[in-house]
Amino acid sequence: METDRALTLSFAEVDPDDLSRVGGKGANLGALTRAGVSVPPGFCLTTRAFDRFIAALPDADARFAELDALDGASVEAARAAAEAMRSRLDALVMPEEVAERIAAAWRLLGPELPLAVRSSATAEDLPGASFAGQQDTYLNIRGEAALLDAVRRCWISLFTDRAVLYRARGRFGHRAVKLAVVVQRLIDPDVSGILFTADPLTGHRGIASIDAGFGLGEALVSGLVNADLYRVDRRTGEVLLARAGDKAFAIRPTPGGGTTREALPELKRRARTLTDEQARALAGIGARIESHFGGAPQDIEWCIAGGAIWVVQARPITSLFPIPAVPRADSGLRVFVSFGHVQVMLDAMPKLAQEVWRLFFPAGKGGAPSLRSPPALSPAMAPAASRLYIDVTELLRLRRLRRALLGLISRAYEALGQSLAVLVSRPGFSAGPAGRGAVLRAVVSVLGPVLARVPAALLFRDPAAGARAFDRALEAIPRESEGRVRAARTPSERIRRCAVEMNALFRRIRPHLSRMIAGFVALALLRHAARGRWADEVRGDVGVIMRGLPGNVTTQMDLAAGDLADLLRPHPELAALLEARPWAEARASLPQVSGGAELAKALDAFLSRYGSRGASEIDVSRPRWRDDPSLLVRVMTGGRSREMAGAHRRQHEAQVLAGEGAGERLVAAAGRGPLGPLRRAWMRRLVRVARFGMGLREHPKFILVQLLGIVRTEALAAGEILAGRGQLSHGGDVWQLGFGELAAALDDASTDLRARVADRASELQRDQNRRPPIAMSSDGEIPAPAERAGLPPDALPGTAASAGVVEGIARVITDPAREVLNAGEILVAPVTDPGWTPLFVHAAALVTEVGGMMTHGAVVAREYGIPAVVSVASAVERIKTGQRIRVDGTRGFVQILRGS
Repeated sequence: METDRALTLSFAEVDPDDLSRVGGKGANLGALTRAGVSVPPGFCLTTRAFDRFIAALPDADARFAELDALDGASVEAARAAAEAMRSRLDALVMPEEVAERIAAAWRLLGPELPLAVRSSATAEDLPGASFAGQQDTYLNIRGEAALLDAVRRCWISLFTDRAVLYRARGRFGHRAVKLAVVVQRLIDPDVSGILFTADPLTGHRGIASIDAGFGLGEALVSGLVNADLYRVDRRTGEVLLARAGDKAFAIRPTPGGGTTREALPELKRRARTLTDEQARALAGIGARIESHFGGAPQDIEWCIAGGAIWVVQARPITSLFPIPAVPRADSGLRVFVSFGHVQVMLDAMPKLAQEVWRLFFPAGKGGAPSLRSPPALSPAMAPAASRLYIDVTELLRLRRLRRALLGLISRAYEALGQSLAVLVSRPGFSAGPAGRGAVLRAVVSVLGPVLARVPAALLFRDPAAGARAFDRALEAIPRESEGRVRAARTPSERIRRCAVEMNALFRRIRPHLSRMIAGFVALALLRHAARGRWADEVRGDVGVIMRGLPGNVTTQMDLAAGDLADLLRPHPELAALLEARPWAEARASLPQVSGGAELAKALDAFLSRYGSRGASEIDVSRPRWRDDPSLLVRVMTGGRSREMAGAHRRQHEAQVLAGEGAGERLVAAAGRGPLGPLRRAWMRRLVRVARFGMGLREHPKFILVQLLGIVRTEALAAGEILAGRGQLSHGGDVWQLGFGELAAALDDASTDLRARVADRASELQRDQNRRPPIAMSSDGEIPAPAERAGLPPDALPGTAASAGVVEGIARVITDPAREVLNAGEILVAPVTDPGWTPLFVHAAALVTEVGGMMTHGAVVAREYGIPAVVSVASAVERIKTGQRIRVDGTRGFVQILRGS
């Protein structure tokens, strides 16, 4: 028989392991009470009471099945299912023994006290999801009957429209979430509000942010008044901001129960609610509570009555992006750059995908590792929310280098340069050990051999011969790596060999990087030289020479994809098959359809060369084209809308002629004047080095992607072995393991990895919903984007990435494997990486949410000669497929045209 304690617990009786019985709010109030924080007394009605109430629901299975079928896409469907559940619960009667226990606990608390009755769900106020505001709260409850009614309404509020929709979108099981109820003495406050122990706008962990108003906090929580805002530096106690809001009224408890609005006189409504001393005291209490909860930033509800501060609720701030964890060499401020933004792939990645890049990245390893070096993870690449951040602190602390680096970064990626400029200006950034010599030695050990070859590549080496050498490496490096991996005798040895190959890859590519870097330097010198008077008429040609670059492997891939579309063009029956059926089904039927056998042969040849590529390809866990060629099918069917076969080849040839012609015009213009002959020779050299060097830009990535294909094959094979032994539930779970864990598990069949993998998979799912910042500091600060001036009304600002202006029909694509871009449409996407670029052969222009001048989409757009605007915030939400838009790739904005 259950004890009374199973139904009610005072705050002091709540144990750390009582979350499943008292919910998040109840557990946190218990923890605060045990910590000695001033919490108004009260008790929790546990989930056992809720279970007894809902057990009487006659058609519970049907009602929960209806809720579980929701996917969160339809608000109306969620509303109907929630209303049906509430109507059933409203007909139920509270169990008698539950009502008796509530009454007994109420009398013990004090029947004369006004009460706050709050819902406390078992999935609420947790580090991973707050569920804030999803269930109901009732204030100034007086008397036993009113208390019992408020408890019952709290239970039913587990199925409000907003709560059901929240759980459906977050894929939280409706049956698994239960509701406890917190019954607490209601304080009649002079002032109340919300304290964030970290700034919720910038993420800065050293700034406490306080909203405050007169009376009960309900007016603030509900957004009914403009609260005061206070910001306090937690380290110094300085009140950085004290801004009084326009507080039109206060909510006060009424003697008979419930609350009322009290209009405030003109002077009081704009008066400060807190003194500086009170703001500092609140920040101090917040720091104490944050420390008690392990340093996790907290969202705290508080009130002040008669000068005493009370805490009525505390929950983790779940919206803050985690700070990358690095071994800190000093106490100074550190600065991190998002690797995902640089690689235009912002999704969360599982552990093995992260380790691939930490093995490849040479920084922090004392030099570029070789095939004989034990594999090591780069300490300069730090995980945060299942993403990777590069610690650029030491480089930017070198004052002589900082200005040049920030200038280069700003030109290549405007948004990143702006964020870094803000962060390095903070007072704490220059703190830390001198260490400049060590930093320079580390840079030289990794990049010295590359930079030493750049002058020769720029000044006298044949760029065409250098490109041919890099082409040979493009074939040889992946082939040799695959041979060494396949030669390993056991699955565990092959996994360890994969780690060695990734670790040594940078050193193997490094001898060829000087040719590519020389191309960048030559382009910069061309731009500088074209500022002279001799270039007045041809200055714009500097940008045009980047069109139709020789040897670009991604362009070659795109042209081959366009050839596949041409093979499909004369065969409408074949096109209909590919459009109507999934690839796995359509593939088997190709030989029976006219043109199908030829297309299948051509596709096999394409995949033999490019099958390791795919959308979001930096994540080794993502399918490659050889796994799922759906994107290529979409490219083929979309390319049929072109008027003539071979249009993509002719377009590319036109771009080659344009690029070469621009170079010749620059050279011809440079020959004028007394210094003409010398300048003409120099310009001819720069044009040639720039075109060949920039044409090699995709070679390192293509080599790396091929090696990722080898790693992927071995990891999946290892996953199947572990799943067959029962060490994993599914072979695909292998991505949640690191290389070392995976190899060790292959050697020891007794290791059960399922619980570890399940925890990591849940964390990955939570992290997937976060929006990673482009840069942040070790204080958690994320700089706000800079405002753009001088734009037309309603323009969506971005970064000009490829010149030109185009008007056309937008096609918003978030998954290139499932959506078709028709020839002549404007591609609007969150990001584009090489796995997307076959779509570029059809696009009239490009708009992306992420990117800079040198990110992949921008470079390819310039080579194709189509306008591009990147870093357009929320472009895929604000622009709709079918709308007519104007893309101004010269000034850097997008307009949604009226009537579209």
